[in-house]
Amino acid sequence: MNIFVSCGEVSGDIYAGGFIREALRISPSAKIWGMLGSEGVKAGGTASWSYEELKLMGLLEILPAIPRILRLKRNIAREIMSVKPDAVVLIDCPDFHLMLAKSLRKSGYSGKIVSLIPPTVWAWRAGRVKNLRRDFDVCLPLFSFEHEFLISMGVNSRWKSHPLVREIESVKVSEKFRERFENKRVIALMPGSRRYDIRFHLDILLGTAEILRGKGYCPVFSVAEGLSSCLADEVRERASSGGFDVWEGSGRELMLGSEAVAGVSGTVSIEAMLLRRFMAVIYNMRRLNYAILKRLVHVRHISIPNMLTERLVYPELLCDDATPERIVSELECYLNDETVRHETDKALQEARLSMGEYDAFKFWAECVVNP
Repeated sequence: MNIFVSCGEVSGDIYAGGFIREALRISPSAKIWGMLGSEGVKAGGTASWSYEELKLMGLLEILPAIPRILRLKRNIAREIMSVKPDAVVLIDCPDFHLMLAKSLRKSGYSGKIVSLIPPTVWAWRAGRVKNLRRDFDVCLPLFSFEHEFLISMGVNSRWKSHPLVREIESVKVSEKFRERFENKRVIALMPGSRRYDIRFHLDILLGTAEILRGKGYCPVFSVAEGLSSCLADEVRERASSGGFDVWEGSGRELMLGSEAVAGVSGTVSIEAMLLRRFMAVIYNMRRLNYAILKRLVHVRHISIPNMLTERLVYPELLCDDATPERIVSELECYLNDETVRHETDKALQEARLSMGEYDAFKFWAECVVNP
């Protein structure tokens, strides 16, 4: 069997690695190639292109890169049409991958095209649903509510679970962590993994840490794995200069070893939920950007745990509400009020159950490899 796989960022490469590993377990003789990163290669794939080719940030980088990206799309499509793999698996990066799928169908490709982590048409740009119906044989979303939406829109969607469910099961608190923070009330502070995250949230979390320390807690800053060296240095140096602890190991271990979490909205909120930890979710942005997004994005909440329960389980502190005082207030409301804690933990358990239990990587591989 011959399978083309494409991803365009770190998270996509992780998903590619999990998928490739399971696909080769089911079909050991399969040839898997495409646009991959280190995880995809480590799992057994061949990188004909590096996923770094799509790693762009911001409008100023994207605009001058458009001719190069179009050329990349043409080259990939030409190679796929030459090889004619049995399946094409396109992971996330919807703007590029929807364009590639359309090009393949127009060129006469009749093999299976799979959208692994399809675009968030349930939140915005719903018009892309027609692309999913027209060009893709199957979509494999991350969440049950995405699956239900896609089905309601006539898209062939399949879902059993989120890959983090199995990954989180192996997280443990090491002896090193226990010794370092013994008898301390640790609060995990997660400033994110991107330049934008650090720029707009580090000062807020430093202010939060100052208040928490004054209340007897031990705030610990996470230096995210995969963070660029210059951003890692910034988090490390600014936290250390304030006299705060820094944890450079697994962010998941830090959250598991803490009493609660405060951090930037993203995958970390899903990880916190699966680890049974309360989180104050923050997201700071320019007021104009926020006003525009409110008109474009049609969701009640920004945090996935809140979407799963359709209520505000994790407080969402956006823009001017993302202040150190508000963050600490929300954390203490949970930590110090037994009734609030009980109701919140009950809702988080409901959200966890909605994430499924099956091995997602295995399911994805079965959907692609099996007829």
